[in-house]
Amino acid sequence: MAAMAWGIALAVSCEAPRAEPASVSLRPCPVVLVGVDGLEWSVLAPLLSAGRLPVMASLTENGTFGYLESMEPTHSPLIWTSIATGKRPDKHGIYGFTYDIVGDGRRETHPYTSGHRRTMAFWNILSAYGDRVDLFGWWNTYPAEPITGVLVSQTNTTGTEDDPTSILKGAMVHGVEGQVHPPEMQQRVMTTLAEVEASMDEIATAIFGDRVHPASPLAGLLWEQSRWAVRADNTYLRAAQDVLRAGEPLGVLGIYFGGPDVVGHRFWRYAHPEAYRYPPSQEQVENFGQVIDDYYVWVDRAIGELLELAPKDVGVMIVSDHGMEPIHVGHNFHPDDAPVDRNSGGHEGAPPGVLIVSGGCFRAQPPGGPEIRDLDLSHLPTLGSVLDITPTLLSLKGIPLAADMDGVPLGGLLEQAVDGRMVPTHDTPEWLEARTARMREGAHRGERLEQLRSLGYIE
Repeated sequence: MAAMAWGIALAVSCEAPRAEPASVSLRPCPVVLVGVDGLEWSVLAPLLSAGRLPVMASLTENGTFGYLESMEPTHSPLIWTSIATGKRPDKHGIYGFTYDIVGDGRRETHPYTSGHRRTMAFWNILSAYGDRVDLFGWWNTYPAEPITGVLVSQTNTTGTEDDPTSILKGAMVHGVEGQVHPPEMQQRVMTTLAEVEASMDEIATAIFGDRVHPASPLAGLLWEQSRWAVRADNTYLRAAQDVLRAGEPLGVLGIYFGGPDVVGHRFWRYAHPEAYRYPPSQEQVENFGQVIDDYYVWVDRAIGELLELAPKDVGVMIVSDHGMEPIHVGHNFHPDDAPVDRNSGGHEGAPPGVLIVSGGCFRAQPPGGPEIRDLDLSHLPTLGSVLDITPTLLSLKGIPLAADMDGVPLGGLLEQAVDGRMVPTHDTPEWLEARTARMREGAHRGERLEQLRSLGYIE
């Protein structure tokens, strides 16, 4: 029944306005693009070697993998918008989590919305060329834009200003319009959200197991402030699975998982107590020392579940915006610390992220490349930068590049040669005019800002 409801809505969604240049014949290269915030090779490699990530192990064995250069500052909305556009912030217009409006002696802080992005993202470009795009949970996608497929935006929060532990980094919000395209599908997505909310205890236990000791005040606080990430990721996963089950042709499906970044911030000290002057107690390490690894295992399983529903000839791109590293190693952590001082993992130094491509129209790794067993990270190649993802995706599809992009296609990853055609820009007057209507205030602004403060991203 659910698949039927989605199928009806999907047929409507394909009526989104598009312009398909007659000179371009799209390559039949379906792609699943998985964005994983904060995915870190030093965590990934041991889990691959130990056989705990069978899906990503198979992808690396049959594809190409390496480091992906990040950019500074390592603010998620800034980098994920650069990934989606191939452009630096001075062109795409998203400079961080928030912007200020100053006037009449007052300063108001507001979160960025999709309308503040000044240039088309890959989902706009692919839609304009007639390819189907489905997108789930990407940064700065609220209000949802019309595309050729389904767009489930990352919105704000379900929390309240009186309860900071329920403030979310970006999820779905009950009772707020404009979160889903096409609009008639929003109720179905909200039903999915309610189902995830109702089973959160079971979901968390299935991923992380049961704690063997009572949580300390600090660890308990960190845990409660991380559950929303699990909730958001599971909501987007289930929504994407519903779309794939509906059986529509797959062009590009993009999905974002933010949980590895969140648990990396919170629990790095528990996973690596030896790196800190004041490590957690042994009991708390037994409780939470495996949280990061367990979530990587869940992400691997989630990717596998998506690929089971995708066509057999699908190509896969796994991308992270940056890695993670220990911070505050000499700090004596306390629950009364400011939010930024409770974090023991961070990425201020812009550690490189992860890029894995495999299958479909991607080229297999040449002989003599790195192997996942006993992987030496010092020999891992740097494949490109976060600016190169969208140009690579367009080249894979046979769409001309734009001269105003800062990134370049990573032609060595593709089976077919990069087409040399170039257009000045993909930004159309119609799209630029329509974006101003999406610059409205995000939902629950105060709650969103409090959530960002709880992660230490804003003062």
